[in-house]
Amino acid sequence: MKVVMSAPAFSALILSVLVQSPAPNRNAAAVAYPDSYRSWSHVKSTVISPSHKNFTVNGGFQHVYANEEAMRGYRTRTFPEGSVIAFEWLEMTDTQGAYAEGSRRQLDVMVKDATRFAATDGWGFQRFMKDSKTELSTSLTPDQCFACHDKLKKDGLVLSSYRQ
Repeated sequence: MKVVMSAPAFSALILSVLVQSPAPNRNAAAVAYPDSYRSWSHVKSTVISPSHKNFTVNGGFQHVYANEEAMRGYRTRTFPEGSVIAFEWLEMTDTQGAYAEGSRRQLDVMVKDATRFAATDGWGFQRFMKDSKTELSTSLTPDQCFACHDKLKKDGLVLSSYRQ
């Protein structure tokens, strides 16, 4: 059976498909919030103290966690599919020189999935704001995360090292 469609009808059909289709995006496959990241292996911690020039923006404690696959990558420096790394940024409180963890600033997440994130060397990136599992950063995009990691070219885009 042959179907004949007028030019205006065909144009309307194409337009409706385009309107419903998402725009192409290198990071179109979203990185999910890793609910259990604090039960993963602790890779390392760092502190940015009040004397650091970027303390007001980045100051406080940073903790890096890795799932089982990512821990294999930290040991071999080759990160397998399924690796997930969570980088938690916490504010710092000061009580007469005794520093303690404060509120969470953000949670940065990297996921190794060569199929979903082929355009970014197999890694997906996402920054979750404060304690939210859904609020994403608007000031730092996944493409910007990739650009910085790619520029540094360290061990498959992973910048942290395991403290043994």
